[in-house]
Amino acid sequence: MNNKSWTALSGIIAISIFPGCSGRTDPDFIGSAVVETQTYQITSQVSAKILALYKQEGQTVVAQEILAALDTVPFILQVQEAQAGITELAAGIRSKENEIKAALSEIRGLEKDYARISPLVKEGSLPPQQEDKLASGLETAKLRVSAARDMLASLQGKEQGIQARIAQIQEQIKRCTLRSPAPGRVLTRFKNLEEIAGPGQPVFEIGREDTLQVDFFVPQTWMAGIKYGQAVRLRLDTEDKSVKTVFLPATISWIGHDAEFSPKNIQTRESRNELVFRVRALAANTDGTLKRGLPVEVWK
Repeated sequence: MNNKSWTALSGIIAISIFPGCSGRTDPDFIGSAVVETQTYQITSQVSAKILALYKQEGQTVVAQEILAALDTVPFILQVQEAQAGITELAAGIRSKENEIKAALSEIRGLEKDYARISPLVKEGSLPPQQEDKLASGLETAKLRVSAARDMLASLQGKEQGIQARIAQIQEQIKRCTLRSPAPGRVLTRFKNLEEIAGPGQPVFEIGREDTLQVDFFVPQTWMAGIKYGQAVRLRLDTEDKSVKTVFLPATISWIGHDAEFSPKNIQTRESRNELVFRVRALAANTDGTLKRGLPVEVWK
C-alpha cells in the first residue's frame, strides 16, 4: 500500500511492549505491541436528567447517530417564560411608538401656529406673551418626544436581550441530544436512565474501529531506518493451521522527537537504560480483524 493511500487514514493504535530480552531475532522484526483505538468521550454540556439511552456497551454506532436524550422540559419552560416577557415588552414598545406619533403630531400643530402668530407679534397685532407660550409648548413637546424615543430604545434593547436569551436556551435544548462524533463502537456507558448528567460529565466512550493505531519504541540506533510514511506490517497469530500468521499493512504516522529511557515493561537486547523513541503506526481495519487490546508484532 503506497503512502498516498494512507494519508486518508484516521484513528489510533497504541503499543506498550517491546521485543523480548533475547533481542531482535529477525532483521525485519521491530517490536511487539497492543492494538489501541482512538476514543471519544461523549459528555453532556448541560445539567439535565437522562430520559433515553439508545446504545449499550459493545454496540456499533455511525457518525452523528443519536446516543442519548436528556430532559428538555426545564429549558422549554424557560423559553416560554422569556417569550411572555417579550410579549409584555412588545406592548410597551407599541405604546411608546404611539406616544411619539402623538407628540410629533402635536409638534407639527404648534409649529404651524407659531409660524402664523410670529409675524402678527412682530407687527404688534398680538402680544409677545402669546408667541412665548407657543414657543414654550413647542419646546416641551420636543422634549417629550426625545424622552419617549430614549425609553423606546431601552425597551427595544431589553427585547433583544430576551431574544438572545431564548436563542441561548434553544441551543441548550439542541445539546440535550447526544450524538456520536465518529463511527465506532461503544466501549463504556457511564450513566444510567434517570441519572443526572452534569456539564462535562461523560455519558459514553466511543472507540473508532475503521483505523487503529500502535505505538512502539525504537532504540536510537535503529532510528536511521525509520521514516514518516514508511510501510510496516502487523503480525497476528491465527488458529488456521494452514496459515499460522497473518500480516496486515500499516504506515508510520508519527515519530517522537524526544528520546526517553526505556519504560520498565520494555526490554531491549542492550541496556535497559538505553534511550528509545516512540513511533506510531496506523492500520486500516476494514474487515474488523484488529481489535482493541489485541497483541501484535511490528515488522518491516
